[in-house]
Amino acid sequence: METQMNWPEMVTAYPDEWVALSNYKEEGATEITGTVIVHNPNKKDFHKKVRELMPKYRDIAVRFTGKRLIQHPEIPLLWQITPTD
Repeated sequence: METQMNWPEMVTAYPDEWVALSNYKEEGATEITGTVIVHNPNKKDFHKKVRELMPKYRDIAVRFTGKRLIQHPEIPLLWQITPTD
């Protein structure tokens, strides 16, 4: 069963995890509600699953529920979030 969740519910249910949402609605820069279709704390495994689901959902929002996405502020953000392996 798919259930709509708001951002605080996602943060509580999936702390420090990547979440992918379908049927989502964004309200402002930080508020989002939607159906969590996949979640995983491992970024590589998460994105692999999202790629598999893209043909089915086509429009997917991706968010990270943790507070520390930027691990090394002295390194450009794009380098930190782009897979290099």
